[in-house]
Amino acid sequence: MLLMNPDTRPSVACLSGRRVVDVLGSIGAHTVLLDDPTPLELAARADVPLDLDLGDWGAVESALRAQHADRPLEGVFTVYDAHLPLASFAAARIGVRGLGLPAALACHDKARLRMMLAADGLRTPVSLPVADPADARAAARRLGLPVVVRRTVGRGRLRCRDLDEVKRASERLGPAALLVERFTGGPEYAVQSLTVDGVTEVVSVLAQHTGPGPAQVETGYDYPSGLNPAREAELKEFCVRALAVLGFDHGVSHSQVRLTDDGPELVDVAARPPGGQLCAAVERVSGIDLTRAAAEIALGRPVTRRPPTASHVLYRCVDFDGPGRIGYDPRRLAAPGVWLDVEPGDHVRAVDDLEGGTYGRIVVYGDNPAELDSTYHSLYESLRLRVEPDTQ
Repeated sequence: MLLMNPDTRPSVACLSGRRVVDVLGSIGAHTVLLDDPTPLELAARADVPLDLDLGDWGAVESALRAQHADRPLEGVFTVYDAHLPLASFAAARIGVRGLGLPAALACHDKARLRMMLAADGLRTPVSLPVADPADARAAARRLGLPVVVRRTVGRGRLRCRDLDEVKRASERLGPAALLVERFTGGPEYAVQSLTVDGVTEVVSVLAQHTGPGPAQVETGYDYPSGLNPAREAELKEFCVRALAVLGFDHGVSHSQVRLTDDGPELVDVAARPPGGQLCAAVERVSGIDLTRAAAEIALGRPVTRRPPTASHVLYRCVDFDGPGRIGYDPRRLAAPGVWLDVEPGDHVRAVDDLEGGTYGRIVVYGDNPAELDSTYHSLYESLRLRVEPDTQ
């Protein structure tokens, strides 16, 4: 009689995540997946799918304690902002690897983030918390216009030039807790990092483009950043120090930094890999897949490093100057480097619309910036993008 070998794969718990499940499978991990509910296709690929109310932290802790008693977990993690405090809480409660709870709470709550950094002398936008949207105009008067009104938790920010815009922005973004912060100009950069046992390594720095409208939509990225070596080193050192102040000990991060006349200013930190095609772009220029790195850090494994395959990236989001129904040549979606999130005939908004955004990406790689620019324009023109008036 043949005896089956026991399953000795290391076990890790992940709160939600489609690509993470695939990554965990590819690196030989035993995956406990918690979701609300767990999609059927992911439940079929996870070793232990658990349908739980992720708003019930006690139930999540109890379920993970039972899993840990049956088969010890190496760590608990997530790549979703909304689940970050819960994942860190659960890891701390059962005594396994995870992002420290102070860092998780700071990355989740922008008011807490700014207070922690400012207390240690690190520059962040000067801001005032607003519990009631009706108080936003008073905060703006105190700070001086222009300002940015943003939710303290979750997405949503609007730049305001006058007090009427502040009122509209606070009504639109409320009744959630808000921050009103002084707007400071300057180029913005996206900084990708990984942290193991409290030691942070900056993986890449990309120049970030922002749209013209009040929503400050991110419209593209460039690598290299265009900064001179000394300036980029200053920015990297600033981010490493900021993560240390937050208590960031295990995980990957995506930080947004603005370079002002007075030096770097930290706008935001997300304790996860970047979204869209940016994670793939970072992998091309660094050799590090940040989603895989997040899983490996949770498992206590060395981060996989491969040779970079490109020295330059030109990443542009697809956006529009005005609203209407989109038209394009769908055959061009087969071209490498082109992604659209809308179908022909779908309604789109202008990039400067309060509800506007981006509707796809064109990403090209190479070693010659002039060739990248030429390739990008060729791909864009081949799509034959057009926006026709919406008559409905």
